Amino acid sequence: MIVWYFDIVVGFLIRTVIRFVKIRSSETWPVEKGTISSATCPPAVYGGPVGELGYTYIHKGEYYSGIHRKAFMLRGSAQDYVSRIVIGSQIAVRVKPTRPETSIVAVDE
Repeated sequence: MIVWYFDIVVGFLIRTVIRFVKIRSSETWPVEKGTISSATCPPAVYGGPVGELGYTYIHKGEYYSGIHRKAFMLRGSAQDYVSRIVIGSQIAVRVKPTRPETSIVAVDE
């Protein structure tokens, strides 16, 4: 039981640090309007539960898509997060200028 909980805590911390680094490195990227196309809470394989948002965006006339993953400590929290998401709503997406297929949700919902 302790190993399972340790796995979740470590996974949560790793995902949170990675997200922080990605946000910091993308601060100068242009922001596009994105549209949420899906919201799920897939079964956790390693590192605890996540809420996943699928989104689409257009950059310089080209259509792209991405997945935003937000880490949680409890599956119920991840399920609550995705249940509040409205499919079709707009989000801010930062797009890497040199690789527009690379993007990150600018602000967590």
